[in-house]
Amino acid sequence: MEYLILGGNGFIGSYIVDEVLAKGHNVTVLDIGPEKYREPLPGVKYIFGSIDNHELLKETFLNKDILIHSVSTTSPFSSNQNIEYDIQSNLINAINIFKIAAVSKVKRIVYLSSGGAIYGEPTSIPITENHDTNPISSYGITKLAIEKYLKYFSLNFDIEYNIIRPSNPYGPRQNPFSNQGVISVFLGKVLRGETIEIWGDGNIAKDYIFISDLASAIYNASISKKVSEIYNIGSSTFISLNDIIDVIKKVTGKNIEVKHINSNKFDVQKVCLDIEKAKKDLLFEQKTGLLDGISETWNFVKNIKY
Repeated sequence: MEYLILGGNGFIGSYIVDEVLAKGHNVTVLDIGPEKYREPLPGVKYIFGSIDNHELLKETFLNKDILIHSVSTTSPFSSNQNIEYDIQSNLINAINIFKIAAVSKVKRIVYLSSGGAIYGEPTSIPITENHDTNPISSYGITKLAIEKYLKYFSLNFDIEYNIIRPSNPYGPRQNPFSNQGVISVFLGKVLRGETIEIWGDGNIAKDYIFISDLASAIYNASISKKVSEIYNIGSSTFISLNDIIDVIKKVTGKNIEVKHINSNKFDVQKVCLDIEKAKKDLLFEQKTGLLDGISETWNFVKNIKY
């Protein structure tokens, strides 16, 4: 089949590319630039450009069977700093993407949503896909709106879809020098001998998933007989920031200085996803635990030239 992966040169997208290629499909990537930590892969068609370029989308979407939308221009923090940009660059662009995909006769869309920001502060744990959605950041509100519009286009234009709500992905090739991705950012600070800043007392506890496990689930959602579904993908386990620091100390063997700062109101305090539906429908399984995952990520981070 012909796959088009929007954001295929990003952290998550690059692993989706790996998974789809491994299954023997043809892959086209649309992204604003090349991968940061890897040379272009043979057999992949790379198209560079923005998702707000409608003419480019129309050309790129022709003769594609599966569209995987893994682009996000904001994080929960940055979305609140510029709500208008969050809406324009994510929601409005997503609506245009779905519209063009429908006209281009794309058979199925897999959309990468959020398994934390969508739900807001949970009222029950673990969080099932039927949990109330009360996002507390613009990021979460926009993700939820995109999900609703995807359902709208499916109903009105007869296009299949599945939605993935992932927990916090981490692993090699995640940028350790950015401000997104707690585990990679912490490891980057350890590498440079910098103090790690933790919001609150470090007891904020979330769900983390190793990147290759997430990519496998996304691929399975693209071929599943089940459609019009929403799937949580995570570890179904609470992992606090303090727990992450302890594992990082064990993996790196380094002394780590930690500074506690005030927590953010937009940041959900507790996230633990129920993944039973994905286990049943997508045959999802978590293959890489936290210790092994952080070890693999550290091996990548410490070999980066910066």
